[in-house]
Amino acid sequence: MPECHIGPINAASPTPLTPEGCLDQPAARRLARRWIDVGLDGVMILGSMGEGMRLRDSVRDAFVEIATEQAGGEMTIFATAADFSRERMRERALRYSSMGADYIVLCLPPGTSPRKGICDVKAVAEACPIPCAYYDVPENTGVPLVIDEILEIVSSENIRVMKDSSGNSLVAQAITAQEIRPGDLQLLDGTEYRTAYSCALGYDGVLHGGGVLTGTMIRRIWEAALAGRMREAMDLDRSNSLFLGAIYNRLSRPLQNIAGQKYALQLLGVFSHDAVAVDQDLDEASRRRIAAAVERNRSWLE
Repeated sequence: MPECHIGPINAASPTPLTPEGCLDQPAARRLARRWIDVGLDGVMILGSMGEGMRLRDSVRDAFVEIATEQAGGEMTIFATAADFSRERMRERALRYSSMGADYIVLCLPPGTSPRKGICDVKAVAEACPIPCAYYDVPENTGVPLVIDEILEIVSSENIRVMKDSSGNSLVAQAITAQEIRPGDLQLLDGTEYRTAYSCALGYDGVLHGGGVLTGTMIRRIWEAALAGRMREAMDLDRSNSLFLGAIYNRLSRPLQNIAGQKYALQLLGVFSHDAVAVDQDLDEASRRRIAAAVERNRSWLE
């Protein structure tokens, strides 16, 4: 099976749910159409933005099936197999591989020790019949790794991609350094408020939690930075970040990143509901804030 090309503009997708907690299949098909329409090069499903750890396998499987059916061949499909145990992660990796995913995304099992987590990820990668990506996200796993430990994971022959959501500036500087990074590793930055900096620092691309909403803008930022127009790129990046901050309630509290993005996608006619599996509620003030942000930016969101 030939390895899928990875482009620079990738998104971590939310999962459309019905109020009963099932996959909203018509919305999932509209969502896959949006991935294509906003020009994404790839999409990661069932990650933290996709509430993957909270979803039943029947919901997860249905989303993988629709994603590969509707967008496979149009973009890279990254299917996240993260779980609390090596056995479950391996089982999901094998299943999603057989369903047509291009890459399997692996994380450290939450709460594990660094040594055991590293061994678990490497063992699953070695057992997987298609290429894997390592997703470094200590905010969710509770296991921050130092650079030597990260390099040990990505030295695995079948791990070809890393999504860096560490939020650690030293990790960002080190992993992109030519004398440190493995030469054939594709590096995607997962910190969605610094696209211009990501490009300048030497990441190969981005994999952003807000990219399903703002993929068009992210590409404009990336291309401006790549062309050396850093002032333009920084100005666009600030506008993009402040928009996402309003949607997510990142400028205030409580955090509503998943619920906020789902409601914004509902306003854009993609989602039918803003139902979430996480503990995030939207009151009327939050809905008004999100609606105002969408309306102000509708010209490029659509």
